[in-house]
Amino acid sequence: MASVKSWLKFVVHSVLAGYAFLRIKSLLRPTLIILTYHRVLPTKDQHRDSEQPGMVVSPQLFQLHLRTMQRLGATFMHLDDWIALDQEGKPVPKLTVAVTFDDGWRDNYEHAYPILHQQKVPFTIFLVTNAIGQGQAFWPERVMQLVMNHGALTIDRPEFDWLRPHLTGLPLAERPLTREEADRVVSNLKQLDDQSIIAGLETTSLARTDPATDSPRRVILDLNELQEMHASGLAHYGGHTRHHFRLNRLNSTHALMDEIAGCQQDLQALKLQPAKTFCYPNGDISEYGEVLVRQHFHGACTTRSGCNASGCDPFTLKRYNLHDNNSGSARSFLATLGRGLL
Repeated sequence: MASVKSWLKFVVHSVLAGYAFLRIKSLLRPTLIILTYHRVLPTKDQHRDSEQPGMVVSPQLFQLHLRTMQRLGATFMHLDDWIALDQEGKPVPKLTVAVTFDDGWRDNYEHAYPILHQQKVPFTIFLVTNAIGQGQAFWPERVMQLVMNHGALTIDRPEFDWLRPHLTGLPLAERPLTREEADRVVSNLKQLDDQSIIAGLETTSLARTDPATDSPRRVILDLNELQEMHASGLAHYGGHTRHHFRLNRLNSTHALMDEIAGCQQDLQALKLQPAKTFCYPNGDISEYGEVLVRQHFHGACTTRSGCNASGCDPFTLKRYNLHDNNSGSARSFLATLGRGLL
């Protein structure tokens, strides 16, 4: 049975990869493909253990993706440059690829930037401005670390009351959770707003004091790293809010202004270059939030998969979120592109 499933998977990937190749090679209109990454970590890096599945790619695979697009004849360009040319009605390449990273992880500098610098590939990092230079990861990683390192010892403690309703059907009382089980907890917690989750983590003493649940070193980019990459001419920076709050969960205009306009103000204060593009955290946005993004930025990325034809709405850009699981070979990488083209 396992061999049959493997064979069927191979066939499906081959068909989708072939479809992507033919579609890309026969484009009728200039097209933008946005490749999106979060973390770039070697296969044996310890940070992989507490990261959500679908958030990590190895440096080797990252390089493979770039080379595959180069072989397809793609022109690499900064996202905001493509938007500007397209909105002005100026010619853009037949096939453009924009490389982007969400959140501003330090490993983008450590493991992706050397590859990008060597190949002279421009890229954009969407920054969470209040996280710059901080050691602490975002709440999904903190929750992952928490439930993967503590089992029966902590389940009955009062500081875990906020978390317990979201553990239904999971064996936390018996043992620490696996990575996949911990990811289910993160998904369950998305019923809450981000501030409530962060407040719960702050009341959980083990999440603050146990070294096993804290990052051993800084995991977010700092200003020096941002300046170095910008000085190369390859890095542009975009907005990803101040706190990585899901914008459809914010109930006040003041909070939306703070996360969107405030993020742009923070980026301007870094004095790197004007931040022209935005990325909706988790792909979520409200009606008024989108109005604010359109007022303060020149374009924005969604979480919808697919390509972008010349003349598209620059505030609803589609992209491909890539990771080890969906792009572990040239075939599966092309298959992922093909799936978004259906």
